[in-house]
Amino acid sequence: MLTLYRSALRLRRDLLGDGTRTWLPPGGDVLAFRRDSGLVCVSNLGSVPVPLPPGELLLTSGPVEGGALPPDTTAWVAG
Repeated sequence: MLTLYRSALRLRRDLLGDGTRTWLPPGGDVLAFRRDSGLVCVSNLGSVPVPLPPGELLLTSGPVEGGALPPDTTAWVAG
């Protein structure tokens, strides 16, 4: 868990910046936003896996298989 936090803090400093956040259209139990830097944060609050947006997977709070975000998991994707 400590590794996840360290990675998130490093990425936040390097990629998030002070730009604006744009909430993406809701999709069921998914909460997502995009930053000016192109970073997309996706949280699956539901009970079934959901497809991840295209881009480089930078960080996840749990394992991701086959391009689908499992329930109760968040991912940061460089778009």
